[in-house]
Amino acid sequence: MICYRIAAYATPLRTVPASTPGRFHHGDEDLPTQYVSLHPLGPLAELMRSADLRSEAQVRAVRIRTWALEVPLDDLAEIDFDAAGAYGITADQLVSDDREACRQLGSRLRDEAPGAIVPSAALPGTRNVVLFGARVAAPYLTEPVSGLDIPASITADGGRPPLALLALVRFVGDPHPALNAWKRGASFRFTEPDWSI
Repeated sequence: MICYRIAAYATPLRTVPASTPGRFHHGDEDLPTQYVSLHPLGPLAELMRSADLRSEAQVRAVRIRTWALEVPLDDLAEIDFDAAGAYGITADQLVSDDREACRQLGSRLRDEAPGAIVPSAALPGTRNVVLFGARVAAPYLTEPVSGLDIPASITADGGRPPLALLALVRFVGDPHPALNAWKRGASFRFTEPDWSI
């Protein structure tokens, strides 16, 4: 499945862990935890949320490297709002501003699965992929030689989010529209932002 990521360095994947905590890792793990999105705007929304980029001027100042990766999703745990309870977490905790329940879930999952597919906290109605363990970027049009190899290609250098994404990002402290719809028994569908420049 084609997934998307932002990474300012020369490769989009890691073989060593990051010391900075994330939604599904504490930052002290022996192996890396890597995050990609199933929607092309997902990584940009995650950046805008984490850096609290709420104004047009802030978004216009972004210059980031974006990537496309072909990630095998077989064997990944699929944890949506309906399935959360089976994994010892609530639907609210899956997208909560407090990430501790997700981090604990990540600690448990690491021994059971190579990763998980989860709702995006930043771009409601889309999903992210969490990968546990080292991965290595391979040229995009090559056949991987091992499970560590992920075909990848840079898609932009110095790119920025579209301004229309400001209306769709769920910032820290905001309600999560997809979660709220699920609680009401309604469906929620992500609507593409305006593509005008």
